[in-house]
Amino acid sequence: MSFFTLAEGIDIWKCKSYAFTLAEVLITLGIIGIVAAMTMPALILNHRKKVTAVRLKQFSSIWQQAYWGVYNENGTENYFGSLVALDAQSAFDFYNETFGKFITTTEVKKSNYGIVGALPSGSGFYFYRWNGEYETSARTYLTFCPYYNDCVELAQNAAPGAGEGIVDGKKSFAFYLTGKAPTYNWNGKRETLLEKCSSGVKGYCTKLIEFDGWEISKDYPW
Repeated sequence: MSFFTLAEGIDIWKCKSYAFTLAEVLITLGIIGIVAAMTMPALILNHRKKVTAVRLKQFSSIWQQAYWGVYNENGTENYFGSLVALDAQSAFDFYNETFGKFITTTEVKKSNYGIVGALPSGSGFYFYRWNGEYETSARTYLTFCPYYNDCVELAQNAAPGAGEGIVDGKKSFAFYLTGKAPTYNWNGKRETLLEKCSSGVKGYCTKLIEFDGWEISKDYPW
């Protein structure tokens, strides 16, 4: 009988060490992978929604301040008469002479019909004039993209026309030239905003998010 048996009541020769087998480790990793695959898309989507809401609010504030800066310099909105419809160079010059004085950008470049600008946050905007018959901001469209590259792609591929037709309420959002969310004769009811946004009148989507305190609600038609 061994010393260990006498002293401790344990036979050292019968002690065994235990460890996970390779199969058990692989099964565990597989389960973790499946759970991650199921949860990651939702986490990524929620993150994008939060980023979108924050950047929408920031952009609205930035552009409103710029609008009033330009307005105070000119005293009227008639300065839009100098902006030529569907002319990238005209849009580029116009922006630099007006709003560009009050907005910090990392890049502003000409597109097919207007300009795209990159903001320090990583977001961007697409700006162009559709109809040159008006001296005010009418028929001049401002589209905001929470991610700049989406506006670059939009400017390259979207056909010119009413700004309503090029926004989707996910990657791109319509704004008035005042920096405010479009209302389009809105009746003041949230259900109207939700209905219009859901039915494809995407200009209302910006206003819906603003109405909800610049947050993307659970019933928002993402």
